[in-house]
Amino acid sequence: MEKEKSEIILKIDRIEAGVYQLVKPCGFRRHGRSLHRFVSGDISQVISFQCGQAYLNMTHMMTVNLGIRVPECFEKSFTPTEKPKKYYHEYECNIRSRLGESDGEEAANFDLRGDIDRIEAEITRDIETKVLPVFDALDSREAILLRRRDYPRFDMIYRHLIPLEEAMIYGRRGQSREAKVLFEQYYQGVLDEYRKGGKEHLKGHLASLDSLALRLGLR
Repeated sequence: MEKEKSEIILKIDRIEAGVYQLVKPCGFRRHGRSLHRFVSGDISQVISFQCGQAYLNMTHMMTVNLGIRVPECFEKSFTPTEKPKKYYHEYECNIRSRLGESDGEEAANFDLRGDIDRIEAEITRDIETKVLPVFDALDSREAILLRRRDYPRFDMIYRHLIPLEEAMIYGRRGQSREAKVLFEQYYQGVLDEYRKGGKEHLKGHLASLDSLALRLGLR
């Protein structure tokens, strides 16, 4: 088992190194299992490599996680209070998906017991042709406001929050009227779903939105 584990780690190291050689000239830096770059000063773009859970005996399986982090969207604050980090993890991003999902398929799970040359070539090709173009298209707040909806498969986890997160961006930019309009649009959508019944969990979400509106002066 330890020998197999070591071989798997070496294979992930090899794949990560190959991808890093591709993206390093684009400004990415390596931090553990994450490749990270800042664009527009404080927006993070992340590629990370994650193996399966040991307790499920799935450490031979690997996914490639993708993320974009806009600070005010993640923190739900017009003026983020956290001290900026050197880099961010994919799970700290507000636009998230995995390789495979990003072009309309199921998330790709790579079996590292297979042909490592083929796997490395596939991952590197997809990063170059399917991921970097989206990262480049969404490299600023203005671009995210204009084009985020163009990439729904790149936004699998939090895309239902788009109006709320756009409100955060407008608020960060000092455009309070636009922020209020988008916040109310999102709030009314949640309220309508709650009123339909059967979704009691939305009651707590509405309460948190009320608190957020009060804190940010959105009402």
